[in-house]
Amino acid sequence: MPGHDQDRDDAVWQDLVARLEETDSANPDGPAPEQPAADGGTDPRRLRDVFEHRLPELGSPGAPSGPRDYVVEEPDDEGYVPPEPEPLGAGEPLLVLAWIGAVGSPLGLLLTSMLWRGAPLAAVLGMVVLFVASAVYLLFRLPKERDGYDDGARV
Repeated sequence: MPGHDQDRDDAVWQDLVARLEETDSANPDGPAPEQPAADGGTDPRRLRDVFEHRLPELGSPGAPSGPRDYVVEEPDDEGYVPPEPEPLGAGEPLLVLAWIGAVGSPLGLLLTSMLWRGAPLAAVLGMVVLFVASAVYLLFRLPKERDGYDDGARV
């Protein structure tokens, strides 16, 4: 490299190594400076505490501050009591039977075709009729009017 001075780099490296050997981590029994270094460096004792995970508690005067030091306040939910949910059997009986017929009939036909090959024709036709009747009932239960400002979600 043009303009590269190997001797100057070696001198800078040696100076860096000498300064690092003078720190408190190289001599744990030696006195540690109480003030930050005059050249703008960091207190070696504080660095040792950081790397040995001996940090002050959050909120104390010497504690570090950063993005993970934020403590979320818990909301006061003592006054809120959620309403009791409706019992599972509180729906319309005809609607529940229609759903059972619409879902259960195809499953019954599938199980019958796999496990009971000699099932009577009346049982198979009964399941088909039950499915068609349930599906027709559920289709007629759908809302007939459409609100232009509705997003389609209904509860």
